Amino acid sequence: MYLEGQEEIKKLIDNGKLDNSNFIIIKGPRSYGKTYLTKYIALHYGMNYIMLDNKVETIRNLVDSSRNNNNCLYHFKDFEKSSAAAKAALLKIAEETPKGIKIVVTTSAYNLLNTLISRAYLLNIEPYTKDNIISFNNVLQLDNNLLSKIMDELNMVPTPSLLYTYKQREDLNEILDLTIETKNAISNGLRLEDISRISNKFWKDDKEKLEIYLHLLKTSINPTTPYYYVIINTIERTLYNLNTIAISNYRQLIHNMLMEMIV
Repeated sequence: MYLEGQEEIKKLIDNGKLDNSNFIIIKGPRSYGKTYLTKYIALHYGMNYIMLDNKVETIRNLVDSSRNNNNCLYHFKDFEKSSAAAKAALLKIAEETPKGIKIVVTTSAYNLLNTLISRAYLLNIEPYTKDNIISFNNVLQLDNNLLSKIMDELNMVPTPSLLYTYKQREDLNEILDLTIETKNAISNGLRLEDISRISNKFWKDDKEKLEIYLHLLKTSINPTTPYYYVIINTIERTLYNLNTIAISNYRQLIHNMLMEMIV
């Protein structure tokens, strides 16, 4: 497996620092490649990778199941979303992890139980640099014009995971152009005609496409932009509504979002 960036973590792995660590926590923001790193660790140690759900019963049964599935790396993803009972059950196992296995917990939260953290080997995902992403793209081979739009026109350094997701979109150029148009309109002071023009370009039924647009837009807004926090909060609220409310009219959703940015 190819792992871009994360030089300190690679050194730890190569130098055998995780050899005797059976309980590992990987922390990092969303879409930073925590699952990919977990699989990389499993491959490095020649272990079978198994992702488990975060249910209490699954965790409690882990000791018994590991007896029949030795030499496995068990992965609990987004563990901050688990119940208090699940965290307590994992804490009990972490105190004496069964031999021959590794347990890896990945989380985007920084308020995970301190008692869990104290029993784990903690790996913090490092931010990616432009050089990391350019190097990664030599392997991924996203069109350089599209990469330039992301990194130069939107001032964004995407993670390898995000770049891989973008590469799958045949309509990426359309998304980027609309994001750039929206960003420039916000930077120059939104006008009603801007809002009408931009919202009329929106599609009706592609939620993932809209999510990519909103995440790109949020990242691209310069902190020196007037009313920066109002703009960011409005985008975040739109993302929240998109994922919690049944919405059939994306054009109206974007129209309302942009109208809220006029201060």
